[in-house]
Amino acid sequence: MNFSSYQRYKLQLSGLLLTLFLTAKTLAADPALSQQQLDTLSALLSETGTPHKKEFNSMVEATQQWRRKPGQERWEVADLNFSAEQKKKVRKYLAALGLINQLKPNKKQFDYALLLGATAPRMKSRFQHLITLWKEGVRFDRIIFLSGERPINDDIDMTEELVSEVIGKEASRDKKQKARPTTEKEAARMVYMSTEMPDDMQNIPVEFFSSSRTWRVDRWQRGNTRDSFKSWAKSNPRPGSALIVSNQPHLLYQQEVIRQELPQGFITEGTAQQADPDSQIIMTLDALALWLHNLQIRTAQKAGQQADRL
Repeated sequence: MNFSSYQRYKLQLSGLLLTLFLTAKTLAADPALSQQQLDTLSALLSETGTPHKKEFNSMVEATQQWRRKPGQERWEVADLNFSAEQKKKVRKYLAALGLINQLKPNKKQFDYALLLGATAPRMKSRFQHLITLWKEGVRFDRIIFLSGERPINDDIDMTEELVSEVIGKEASRDKKQKARPTTEKEAARMVYMSTEMPDDMQNIPVEFFSSSRTWRVDRWQRGNTRDSFKSWAKSNPRPGSALIVSNQPHLLYQQEVIRQELPQGFITEGTAQQADPDSQIIMTLDALALWLHNLQIRTAQKAGQQADRL
């Protein structure tokens, strides 16, 4: 049968519309966030006076105002000027979205425990949380510290206390200076050395991986969670189950990034201590914005893959 140009155009147009319909239907059946989460996110944005449409991409973009500037550390960001009542409501919404409360794993056995880098006190807190889980019966075959080459800040990283825990408070000033860590990776090693743990846990192999700093026009940029994880992935670890160890409000963002970078054959669960009730609201909103940004990336990639298959 011979088709005219107009008939061929109609067939092509019908096929395109069908593809768009099926793609939209597939995405609607597998949304990035549930309707309840979307409603909560919209309520949070309204409470903070942030203009938005009640639609996933619009709300993701609206949250990006809370992201840190490139090269800016969390402790360098000023908090938002919210009233006490506003803070209470915002924290309630953030808790409903999963960025405040403690999370524990459902499984009891993992191949890896991936402990994510941070300031030295924060890494110690995360490691102590992992030790608590061990005492509660959670087991893992290998501990992996994923950190970076961030230069140590003596005040934020509390290096005097960390060094004293490793070599003793009575050590000479010269010895303490020689033992002082200069990077986050070195601090991670000292956190491990200075923390008491059950004897059987001490027999678990431990490895330390870090991401290098990179030059960005006029400054050195430290690696992030994705970079640190990639440094470990390059070692070709055997596929298995991984427990991601963090603290709130950072777990959702970090777990999302790691899931995107995981080689085939890996499954993950996350665990995190409860967020500090005295922490700055902007820190949690920054973590929310990072999580949603990375969730949007995965959603867009998935939509593209689904469209290609139709």
